[in-house]
Amino acid sequence: MSGILSNAVSGLQASQNALRTAGHNISNANTAGYSRQEVNYVTRPEQNAGGAGFIGSGVTTASIERVVNEFVTAQLRLDTSTFNQLNKFNANIGKMDKLLADTSTGLSGALQSFFSAMQNGANDPASTPGRQLIVTEAESMSIRFNNLNQRFTDIEKSVNGEIRTVTEQINSLAQSVASLNQSIGELRASGSGNAPNDLLDKRDEALRKLSELVSIQVVNQADGDVNVFIGNGQPLVIGIKSSTFSVTNDGKIQLTGNNSNVDVTSQITGGQLGGLVGFRESVLSPSLNELGRIALTMADQFNTLQQEGIDLDGDYGQRMFGDINDPVLAANRVAHGNNALPFDRIISVTIDDTNQLSTSDYLFEIVPGSSNYLVTRLSDKTVVEQGTLSGAYPTSISFDGVSVNLTSGSFQGGDKFTIQPTKNGSRDIRAEIKRPEDLAFASPVRTASNTSNAGSGLISAGEVLSLVDANGNRLPAFSKPGELSPPILIRFTSETTYEVLDNSDPTNPKHLVPALREQIFIPGSSNNIFTGDIGEHIVVGNGSRLGLPEGRSPQVVSALSDPLAKNGYLAEQLHFTIKDPVTGSVSTKMLTTVPGATAMETAAQISSVQGVSARAFTTATLTDLNLATADLAPPTQLYVNGQALIQYDPSNTAFHADVPDIAVDGEVAFNNYLAQQINNNPNLTSLGIRAQSSTNPITGAPELKLVASSGVDLDIRLKSSSNSSVDVNDSNGNPNVRLVGADTGAGELQGIVVGGRIDITMADGISLGTVPTDSPLFGDSARDTFAGSSFVGYQVAISGQPKAGDTFTVGFNTNGTNDNRNALAMVALESQGMMQNGTLTLEDGYGKLVEEVGTKSSLSKINTEASKSLLEQTQTMRDSISGVNLDEEAADLIKFQQLYQANAQVISVVRELFDTLLSSL
Repeated sequence: MSGILSNAVSGLQASQNALRTAGHNISNANTAGYSRQEVNYVTRPEQNAGGAGFIGSGVTTASIERVVNEFVTAQLRLDTSTFNQLNKFNANIGKMDKLLADTSTGLSGALQSFFSAMQNGANDPASTPGRQLIVTEAESMSIRFNNLNQRFTDIEKSVNGEIRTVTEQINSLAQSVASLNQSIGELRASGSGNAPNDLLDKRDEALRKLSELVSIQVVNQADGDVNVFIGNGQPLVIGIKSSTFSVTNDGKIQLTGNNSNVDVTSQITGGQLGGLVGFRESVLSPSLNELGRIALTMADQFNTLQQEGIDLDGDYGQRMFGDINDPVLAANRVAHGNNALPFDRIISVTIDDTNQLSTSDYLFEIVPGSSNYLVTRLSDKTVVEQGTLSGAYPTSISFDGVSVNLTSGSFQGGDKFTIQPTKNGSRDIRAEIKRPEDLAFASPVRTASNTSNAGSGLISAGEVLSLVDANGNRLPAFSKPGELSPPILIRFTSETTYEVLDNSDPTNPKHLVPALREQIFIPGSSNNIFTGDIGEHIVVGNGSRLGLPEGRSPQVVSALSDPLAKNGYLAEQLHFTIKDPVTGSVSTKMLTTVPGATAMETAAQISSVQGVSARAFTTATLTDLNLATADLAPPTQLYVNGQALIQYDPSNTAFHADVPDIAVDGEVAFNNYLAQQINNNPNLTSLGIRAQSSTNPITGAPELKLVASSGVDLDIRLKSSSNSSVDVNDSNGNPNVRLVGADTGAGELQGIVVGGRIDITMADGISLGTVPTDSPLFGDSARDTFAGSSFVGYQVAISGQPKAGDTFTVGFNTNGTNDNRNALAMVALESQGMMQNGTLTLEDGYGKLVEEVGTKSSLSKINTEASKSLLEQTQTMRDSISGVNLDEEAADLIKFQQLYQANAQVISVVRELFDTLLSSL
């Protein structure tokens, strides 16, 4: 009878557990994260009934377990993390999209209004109302930049505030998970290893809430604990210990745990924190940098043109917007890291070229334990510059259109600085023009053609290239108010050559320093007169052995075919040092000149060096020509480079009738004849040799000037009796060498060779040294003035077909009230590529920003809706497995109630049997 009672009691207990579990499920139907529980039964060990076999002994409750699917739970956390990231990202980028695209708050409309005002002003440069409108629009433009920056900054502050709030919530949840790990472990230990279901649900719910905030990786341990990791395996919860998040003043997220502090900003993904960080890093910061780049470029370009022009008062213009390299602004472009004491490092960032600016921030760091430094572009993690600090300050490091200037301080290994060239550009832009008269619409350069020019040459109006040289110093041309210093005279020495002279004294123009002599002109084309290379230098050939130096003597030869001694030029070494403007690498090129080579040959040798061009020419002057009466007939002759200049009659017994009688007509007439003979000789003109009959400006004596624009040597010979002579010099101040007739009847000639000169033009980054230092060809290469800058800061061009003797002038533009050339240059900035290496205009740059943000915003909306749908599906799947179904639980209650009643009935039967047994005794 005891067996029957025991079975009934076990069944009663089992059904009671089932009823309690069903009731527990029903009461927690709306509890977040609750998982439905179920009771698992097993039969109790049977008993031996002898020959009848084994008989059952009832039931026992094996376990009460949660109904969960770990895969679905993990998927729910993943989908929760993804949705919350996209939802938070979408909410913030939507604000940015509206702000940028709206014409009332964006930049597009303001740009159009500004350039429209500029066009109106350029159409009537003398109009004060038109100028005033530009002043007003410039102020409005800068305010629009400032407002956009303020809105962006407000969004950034809001995002950083949310990040701090979210990290605090993460810390709380991480601590909760660690505490639950401890509680679960303790209950497992006291409950024979059985799982505390409700605590497991609480922990899973805490993990789900944690996944709303950040993407996590959960690893189950054998002892029932869970470890939680973020990012690239950074531990957030390990057993009963949790790490804590913190946010620095500059918005960096750090994870502190196990006595370590790690910057995990770049590792954060998923959840609200991932959405906030992703928005800040991929949208907000680049947008702020792009807006700053546009502001910096606009300010820089307009300031440059404004300062290159002339205002209504005749003065050089002042900046239209604030100086982009103001010392305070330059210092604010650097964020100092947590560097070692003392805090004495003075570092700033200046903008060198807005066209090369990127929209990225940079990390400048000094390698720990060394003086080596790295500059990393953070947008693509590319090292853009590296090197070693010498310890001598100030020094600068240049890359991507900016320079990092280390002025002073204890820079040392481990130092880190965040470089932000463009971030504050839109905040700092300010309009500085207040008076309409201060707008510099006129160009300071004015050109003119001589009204008596014989040719059809035309000179351009001229344009300013830069007011300063490569070192930032004001160029001499613009150093004096109201003047172009010096004024310029361009004089054509032939139809294909010209020289550029200092016209400060119009009665006596002089060569520039460095000189621009015998420049080549291509008829029918537009020929730029000056260089556009701000770093170009010229070495003017000024050596002691050039031309016809003192000490050279004439030579007597028996026949015209006999060679004269060469020009006397010696061999020397030329060392070119070449610095690559892009990479900064330095290379050298050495040349050894050939002894006695013509200037033309040596110039060709020099021009083989990349970035170097050499211009050769030779000059000579014939003066004091004295022909005795007996020598006014053949065989008397004057030769230039083997070509006879004096015509004979058909019988070769007298001079041709066209030959002037020098004794009667004079030396000037004879020189005119010789010049005509030279200029009409095709063999000489093919060598670039030309002649001009003139008079000495000091003595007034007649002269015949010879020029070989090719740089060939000038071979001058005289055949006559000893009673005739001619003086020869090199036109550069060396003394005359007299050629005296040496013909004794056998046709002897006396002659001399005049060597040429070489001017070397070197591009930016190239320098020249010579061995010996005092070069016979070029002069003392150790002199500071050995190579002079050829960049004058402006450009003029001549086209058409000028004639020899034609002149053009370049001077200051006085009374330029109606001149709108500089204003038109400002208007042209609207369509000029000024950013990203000339590929983007201002409007393109802003349009690109609006398009990128708009595209990301649209894609974000789509992705958010898709992720929401996925999350709902996963949640539904989880609820179908682990959720409480009240209908099912009600049915279970009836079933377990019936079970309970049945077992109670068994007990009742046992009691009746027991009562019957007792009554029978």
